[in-house]
Amino acid sequence: MALNNINKKSIAVLPFQNMSNSLDNEYFCDGLTEEIINALARIKALSVTSRTSSFYFKNKKVTAEEIREKLKVATFIEGSVRTSKNKMRITVQMIDTLDDYHFWSETFDRNPQDVFEIEDEISLFIAEKLREHIGHLEIEDKLVEPIDVPVDIYKEYLKGRYYIMKLDIASSLKGIDILKGITEKAPNFLNPYLDINLSYIYMGTLGLLPAYEAFQKAQPFFDKAIELNPNSSRVQLNLSWVESWQNWDLKKAYEHANRALEIQPADDIYLTISNYLTVEGKLDSAQNYIDKALQLDPFSAMNHHYKGFLLYLQEKYNEAIPYLQKALELNPDLPFPPLYIGECFLLTGKHQEAINYYDDLKGVPITDLTQLGGLAMCYAKINDLEKCNEKVVELETYLQSNHIDKAFNFLILVNVLLNNYDKALDLIEQAFENHLPLILLLNTEPIIKPIKNNKRFKSIMLKAIPDNVNYKQKKKYKQTLLNRDEIEKYTKELEQIMIDYKLYLNPDLSLKDLASYLELPTNYVSQLLNQGFDKNFSEYINTYRINEFKERILLEENKDLTIMAVAYDSGFNSKTVFNTFFKKIEGITPNSFVKSNTSS
Repeated sequence: MALNNINKKSIAVLPFQNMSNSLDNEYFCDGLTEEIINALARIKALSVTSRTSSFYFKNKKVTAEEIREKLKVATFIEGSVRTSKNKMRITVQMIDTLDDYHFWSETFDRNPQDVFEIEDEISLFIAEKLREHIGHLEIEDKLVEPIDVPVDIYKEYLKGRYYIMKLDIASSLKGIDILKGITEKAPNFLNPYLDINLSYIYMGTLGLLPAYEAFQKAQPFFDKAIELNPNSSRVQLNLSWVESWQNWDLKKAYEHANRALEIQPADDIYLTISNYLTVEGKLDSAQNYIDKALQLDPFSAMNHHYKGFLLYLQEKYNEAIPYLQKALELNPDLPFPPLYIGECFLLTGKHQEAINYYDDLKGVPITDLTQLGGLAMCYAKINDLEKCNEKVVELETYLQSNHIDKAFNFLILVNVLLNNYDKALDLIEQAFENHLPLILLLNTEPIIKPIKNNKRFKSIMLKAIPDNVNYKQKKKYKQTLLNRDEIEKYTKELEQIMIDYKLYLNPDLSLKDLASYLELPTNYVSQLLNQGFDKNFSEYINTYRINEFKERILLEENKDLTIMAVAYDSGFNSKTVFNTFFKKIEGITPNSFVKSNTSS
């Protein structure tokens, strides 16, 4: 990525270094780092690297160039904490990654009991210094809200969170025990309930605990969190998941996810919205959201997995594999990528390579069924009925277990590969009757393609996903495409979408992407642009980009940027295209425009 393409208003907070021998101070260092990340994320115009990617660099020596290249940020914070019984010394410095220099450093000597004041003071100090360096930011009077619990309990909470964020089962269970103790001492303290819920959900999702058991254990803690603060961003995100995967109500799921995004933007919210768009079959829009999640958290294994998963769904199998492999490199215990790596081999005709891959699979629990189901699909694909049937019989034993969802999924896919379409549809109907979440993912699964136009399949999909873009009763579009009234209606809709979403800032935006937002065929949107705006796609989008450039180039905060840096920030990815369109639309060169508007 060229230096000029890095967002000037972007920052990463690296884990603060523990300068004391006390492990308790380690918990505080991690907690302080997290609070500063969360606090800065509340500043709307600031792009803040998420926790996962920041903590990737914990205890690692890094240069400004490495941070710039790997996290794509213009600025980063590093610091250290040294504590004694009555004194805490926190040193913080801010580094410009573009010019590789420390432009600010400060030392705070404070009382260790003033922990909440310290977190807010440092966060505000960083925000103010950042504003002085990069330009205008709207900063609230407080970025860290004090928690109404004694400092000793808060420090014990940081210890519990320290362990659950290690994400292995032993540490997670240890952290949960600590956090449960805190809920007894401080029953109105929201965070422990959310973290216990998160930890159980994570273990259930990854197969570290049986999913049904984990979700059951998580629910009471989530219920209490809702009772304490339904407007928390994390509560809203959890409610969104419940509406989607348990209630199959995507409209409400979007409402909660967008509410969470409004309260505090975060990569897992963008990932979640990408997930819902996937369920609806809006794969191009889903790619836009997962790209935003990867921008905020480029070292998130889950973000890399989901990017690969989307490419798999789009049948771009060779492009998917590197993302799936990167996910495993970042987190070898992530159970999802191996299934799709094997399927990518299988669906590109590398049958023996797929068999060898599943045969050699290590690290994924047997009860995850990836190895068993993967081999069953391989043998079905090569029509080795004897070996396939052996695996199918074994898969069927899991239909009466906690792994019913995965067993049904593999049995459906295997039967489609065997051309047993009626059997596959019977299984899909049973899965629907059991309200299994796998139903939501069958909508876009490439292996299912042979039965996607089957009436039984369409009927089930419409019951599960009423807004399904693939199967809902679409208008029977006329040969003459859109009439005058429709063009007028969609012209207004498109203008509002461009205002709300600023799609033109995406340099890779396509006509197909635009069509997905309007939920119209691409041909219709091409007609709409031609007859409604008298422009083709490039002219329409680049007009917005030129207007964005004209506003940005005159801002005081951008006065030190080059013309092309502002052009790139406005959505252009080519110097030639920018200069050509600017002169075509404005009648003068960009340089002349800048001179004539700044000469006074």
